[in-house]
Amino acid sequence: MSQLFSRRPIFEGAISFHRKAGEPCHFPLHRHETIMELLFIAEGEADYWIDGKHYLAQAGDIVLFHPNVWHEERSRLERNFSFYYAGFHSLQIDDLPPNCLYASGEEPVFSVRANYVRIKRLFQELCDEAGTGWSTSLTTSGLLLEMLIVEIHRGKCYSPPVKTSRLTTHTAVTKAKHFIEECYYHKQLTIQQIADHVYLSPSHLSHTFREVFGQSPIQFVIQQRLHAACHYLTTTDLSIEQIAELVGYESVTAFQNVFKKLNGVSPGKYRRF
Repeated sequence: MSQLFSRRPIFEGAISFHRKAGEPCHFPLHRHETIMELLFIAEGEADYWIDGKHYLAQAGDIVLFHPNVWHEERSRLERNFSFYYAGFHSLQIDDLPPNCLYASGEEPVFSVRANYVRIKRLFQELCDEAGTGWSTSLTTSGLLLEMLIVEIHRGKCYSPPVKTSRLTTHTAVTKAKHFIEECYYHKQLTIQQIADHVYLSPSHLSHTFREVFGQSPIQFVIQQRLHAACHYLTTTDLSIEQIAELVGYESVTAFQNVFKKLNGVSPGKYRRF
């Protein structure tokens, strides 16, 4: 494999995603503490807000999300929309900071249309391999991911979830954490849904999650909601009611009570600070 890597990425998951024209695809503001996300737009267009900046991504574009970068995604409804996703961590590329695929000052959205067919094929093979259920020792997902990163990196520089019940407990709670980071804004998100996603019982998940991360899964859900709310309060003019809705609260009163209890001030006062 290429000498591009000082430390090889650890593969987390890959999916293909499709929506027909008129069917919305929206992932509200969120971030991941450790996971890097790599998206390839295969069809249609979508608006991305990455670290406070807007980008329009079209078919043949790559979209990159580094860890701890706030981002929001919304497809345009006029046409069909398809994209491929790969998640990974622990990457180190020569001459770049850890867990980075682009340098400071470079844009996280760029075109690879000149190599569209090969990159789409690699993404499809990666998604197919991720769905086979092979053990870590037999899967080629990591190799396919490295091939994909090399292809994208050289194109950028030189050109114009496995469903398995055999997860280790630590892997399962880590995947539960990533699931919460993606889905915290769902109003009806429950411990049962989170546990079902990683094939653990709710009680086992709660106990192990607290051991690993120092808080319960539901406490982490609330934390993610309030982190996003704080970001909205300081970077937008959205009303308190709109923010409550966006971060997963049906009742603005419940949102205000939780916010004040954990932050010591009301959302309105926090915004004024």
